[in-house]
Amino acid sequence: MSESPRVIDPAALLLRRAMSDYEVPLTKYALSILHNLEQAQDVVQETFLKLYKQDPEKVDQKVKSWLFTVCRNHCFDLIKKNKRVTNLDEEQISSIASSDDNPFQVISIIEGREEIDEKIKILYSLIQELPARQKEVMRLKFQSNLSYKEIAEAVGISISNVGFVVHSALKKLREGMKEKFKKVKN
Repeated sequence: MSESPRVIDPAALLLRRAMSDYEVPLTKYALSILHNLEQAQDVVQETFLKLYKQDPEKVDQKVKSWLFTVCRNHCFDLIKKNKRVTNLDEEQISSIASSDDNPFQVISIIEGREEIDEKIKILYSLIQELPARQKEVMRLKFQSNLSYKEIAEAVGISISNVGFVVHSALKKLREGMKEKFKKVKN
């Protein structure tokens, strides 16, 4: 009695690789939209389930943008369904694990913690004042580290438009930071 060679499921391999690479970034992205950790985790789980059902050959080359697009759509579907958004408290936000070095720890060596906290609060408030499209593109670019092409695919706009949106948002944030620090120093 001979054993047949083990058949490797390409969908399972793609799923395993995608979960390893993108589970945390997708959860952070979904959390930034939904402001609810449990809902964000549910959306990410639904996203991975949908990935498993896809043809790996069709999705493999663009898996990152595909995942963020599906995750984004699930988030907005959930918002429409619930018609409400709740805010997280700081304890929930700090419980999200990241494989990256914490940039706040690196910066705190150079500058005092109080000054950093004040700058972060100002920057967050300025980000919240951005138009919805700019906020979303900035989240995808700087929080989820997507390329312009991947953002364009996820949001449904052209690559050049992504560049314009990022440039405009950064310009507004720079001007806002300068203005806020002039007020703080005076």
